[in-house]
Amino acid sequence: MNNTPSRRKFLKVTGTGTLGAALGNPLCSRASCATQLNSLESRQASAGLPTLQMGKHKISRLIVGGNPFSSIAHSEPLVYSSRLFKQYFTHEKVAAILSMCLQHGINTFLGRIDENVLGFLKLHEKTSGHRIPWLAQTSAKPQQGATKEDLEKNITIAADNGAVGCYVQGESADYFVAQKNLRELAGHVSLIRRLGMLAGIGAHQNETIEEIQKADITADFYMKTFNRLGYYAVNPDQTPGLMAQSKVPWVAFKILAAGRIEPEEGFRHALQAGAHFLCVGMFDFQVEDNARLAKKLMAELTT
Repeated sequence: MNNTPSRRKFLKVTGTGTLGAALGNPLCSRASCATQLNSLESRQASAGLPTLQMGKHKISRLIVGGNPFSSIAHSEPLVYSSRLFKQYFTHEKVAAILSMCLQHGINTFLGRIDENVLGFLKLHEKTSGHRIPWLAQTSAKPQQGATKEDLEKNITIAADNGAVGCYVQGESADYFVAQKNLRELAGHVSLIRRLGMLAGIGAHQNETIEEIQKADITADFYMKTFNRLGYYAVNPDQTPGLMAQSKVPWVAFKILAAGRIEPEEGFRHALQAGAHFLCVGMFDFQVEDNARLAKKLMAELTT
């Protein structure tokens, strides 16, 4: 199969991303999903949130992140936060939030490859009549004992369930680099691309990106942590210069340090550093404000 999206084409446009294949037990064919996309694009055009081209997909520069939906709160030392998030972010609640995101021009979701995520994506498609394009994050972690086969199976699940892109999770990529196992990392990136998805690599360490580039491992996008606190982002002051040398899009995440930084400051800091996309986890009451703020800052910083 030769379904590899063209890489290193990065043009500013308006619109929305291409829909993938339907989730497991498909609710629509690829052809009918394309029809849904045309309708969705026309409705979202008025939202005005900027998009950029990533391969053949038009991705909103603000992406809704999935950590809160997966009960990942990063709220240490509180011991109840994960349970609180699980109670709040029911599948019904997440499906409603995804619809809100689409209404405000946030046209792409990024989240883990697991049954919880597949469940609420499928519910959203069923209740809304269309799907939200999905960038998948590997959840089988070699640093926790996952085998090569485990990771390959995880990636295949993403492809089978309509992900438009998939990336090797940041801590996992950091681990491959630290273990000098770049061959396996390159193999996973190659598999993602062979399965027709955009292939990405995540990183918390700047050195991970440096070593990947030295090894000529070509990704379609990078997921890189970035915030002024250095929260899950080692030596953040060095990140902008590193990413400026990259020829592929940079999706900045942890830009609010998991709620430790106000959106106005975090968004501006990442955009000024050159981030092409901002990935941000959101509660329902934050969606409209975040979309409005992103649109304002992106216009301000590109004029």
